[in-house]
Order: sequence, then structure tokens, then C-alpha cells
Amino acid sequence: MKVLIYGGGAREHALAWKIEQSSLLKKLYLCKPNDGFAHLGEVIDAENFEKLAQISKEIGINLLIVGPEEPLISGIIDEFRKEGIPSIGADKKWAMLEGSKSFAKEFMERNNIPTAKYKLITDKSQIKNVLDEFEIPVVLKADGLAAGKGVHVACTREDAQNTLEEFLEGKFGEASQKIVVEEFLEGAEISLISLWDGKTLLPLIPARDYKKLLSGNKGPNTGGMGAYCPVSLTLEEYKELENYTNTLREALIKENAEFTGVVYSGLMLTKEGIKVLEYNMRLGDPETQALLIHLNTDLLEVFKKLSEKKLNEVELKWKQGQAFCVVVAAEGYPENPVKSGEIVNIEEVIENNEINIFYSGVKKIDGKLFADGGRVLSVCKTGIGVQKDIYDAIKQLDYENKVFRNDIGEVSVFGKGCCKDEGTGCNCGK
Repeated sequence: MKVLIYGGGAREHALAWKIEQSSLLKKLYLCKPNDGFAHLGEVIDAENFEKLAQISKEIGINLLIVGPEEPLISGIIDEFRKEGIPSIGADKKWAMLEGSKSFAKEFMERNNIPTAKYKLITDKSQIKNVLDEFEIPVVLKADGLAAGKGVHVACTREDAQNTLEEFLEGKFGEASQKIVVEEFLEGAEISLISLWDGKTLLPLIPARDYKKLLSGNKGPNTGGMGAYCPVSLTLEEYKELENYTNTLREALIKENAEFTGVVYSGLMLTKEGIKVLEYNMRLGDPETQALLIHLNTDLLEVFKKLSEKKLNEVELKWKQGQAFCVVVAAEGYPENPVKSGEIVNIEEVIENNEINIFYSGVKKIDGKLFADGGRVLSVCKTGIGVQKDIYDAIKQLDYENKVFRNDIGEVSVFGKGCCKDEGTGCNCGK
């Protein structure tokens, strides 16, 4: 098969690394890779999705795999569909489950999928009346895409009022012209990433993502500072997950969601049971890095079956132990990351600690590797007792601007209420 992977983050690097191992692969093509993994395939590009689809048709691409959310929401799958090229990703219509929080909430309401109580705000005049309907703390979410940074937990009414005004005044541009106000839920979060072929929903093993910048779940929200899988759950929780998966599958069938791609369910395990926090329509980052190094099945074979609508024939196999991914970010991330600094000894660190490093915000200058973004590296390993190897490797990295969490894999940082317990990382400053 000739395969095209679209995207330039650590998630796409992990996809390229895994796909490259497949016996089904004839040639790998990459669109918009970063300098850290561009060598894994032939790089192609085009001025728009229509031209990219035409070029892909001409060179015989058999499968498109889309990593990021923006191209899905902008309709890349629709253009490849016109050319008859099988794709892994949601079309423009269903990408809105991620592209609009209100679209997702309405989908959940229609299909009796449990989620937090919410209201939609589109104008400053609504703020007081809507806030009066919620207890504090309250969750405020920009309706559109905000690079994982459009969620704020307000711990006072004054904070909520000010944040809503900031959002509506254009803090995230068009993304915050509408705001979803949600009740605050307590519990441990899990990421359930499932493959969907139009009739079969195949869940991967549950993973856990760490959104806060700093250890102890402190600091601002980010795109994700680390992840691990599988997550240890009780038998009752696994039954709840199975029931939720069946409900989601029935909803997708009922609403004729006929794409071949991914549905990422951000879930919270509350006292009342599982509730959906959000939907993403692509593989998570950094969960993908952990999942793919732990997967013991040929990923391209899985994706081929997915594109052929034969997911019911797939059996996923996993390695023993657990897989961990720790993100190394640049100082100043997420607001003002320092986009400089050479990463000197990376090959030596990989070899000495037997780890995987997937590149995100990097660039090469004269053969040397430099930081060039907020999240710079994903340092990963799978097995038993591998966390120490990952943290040893990060400490050995000769990169002076690095920021990372030292508690990836610890469950104790989850499940605390905002302001009620020390170290919750809420935004009230108390």
C-alpha cells in the first residue's frame, strides 16, 4: 500500500513510525511533517486539499491518515472522498463533534448520552442569568477549536464573569463567539479512543491524559503533558464503559455517521457513573504515542480493515505492562513558549535508556535539532516499571528550556474538587 499521513506533531511521528513497520506498506508519504520525522517518507504538499487529493490520486495513494483536527474540520476527507481515496478521518459534517462544543452537546442530548448540564452563551447580556443557574466552580468552554486551551474552571462568580467577557471579546477569535457553560464534575478522567467504520465501533484500551501544565495537576490547561495506558479500572467501571460504547455506537448508526475514522471520548468517572466531557474526532495527542508503542498488532492492517468497513474482523493485541508518554515542552508553554534552544544529545539518550522519542515542535538547522514550538518532544516507553527510564532520559536530555511533569502515571492527582483540596490546579489563585 501507498500511505499518506497528514500532520506534523508527535502523534503523526508515532503513526509514521508504526505504519513503517507494516509488511503491507509499499511506500510512505508525508504531508507537513516536522523536521524530526520527515526522513521517514517522501514529503508531498499542495496549495489546498483539492490539489492534494488530485496529486494523491495521480501517484496512487491507497490510504490517507489524518492526524490533526483542523484539516478534518476544513474538509480534507470530503476532497479525498471525491477522488475515491480511502481515508481514516471524519468528514466535515462529523468533524463538528470536535469543532463545536454545542454541536456535540446537542448530539448527546438527542441520544441520551450522559454529560454535564450546560447552557450556551452568545452575548454578554446572557452572562448573569446563565451563571445564576450554576453552582461555583463552573466550567467555561469556547465553542470552537482553541488548541486545547479554550477551557477554564472559574472558582468565583467574578472570575466566571470576567472570563466570559474575555471569551466573547475575542480571546480565541471565532472559536469563542459562542461559549458552553457547564456544571463542574468531579472524578477521574479517561480517554476512550474508538475506531468507527459506519457500523462497528472498536474501542482501544482506555488511556489517561494529563492536561494541566505542572505536576500535581497545577497550572493552565495545555494540549496534553503526558499519558499512559492501559488505565486500571474496576469490573463495574469496565461494564459502564461497555454500556457507554454500545450507546455511542447506536447513536452513530441512528444518525447515519458514515465515515471511517476515529471517535475520541473524553470521559469522567463520576459518582453517578460515566459522563462525557468532550468528543474529538481523531487520535489523541499524547495518548496516541503511548497506545501505539503498546499495540502489538499491525496498525496498517487495522486501518485497511477500517477503510474497507470490516472492523468486525479485527482483534487488537497489546503488550504486557503499561506504556507511558511524558511530554517535554518549552519554557513559557502554553502562552509564550521559548522557540529556541538546541537539543544536543538526543540519539545518545534514546540508545542509553531504550526509549522512543517522537518529535513535535522541532526544526533542523545545519543538521542540528532545535526547539520550535510549545510541545517539543514525547518521551515514551512500554513495559513493566518503565517510568524511571523515561524520567532518567528526560533528565539526561541536554535541552535547557525543558518543562515537564514528574507525575505521569499517578492517579492521585485526579478526582479532587476545585478549591476544596490543596493542589487541584484551579484558576482562582487561592
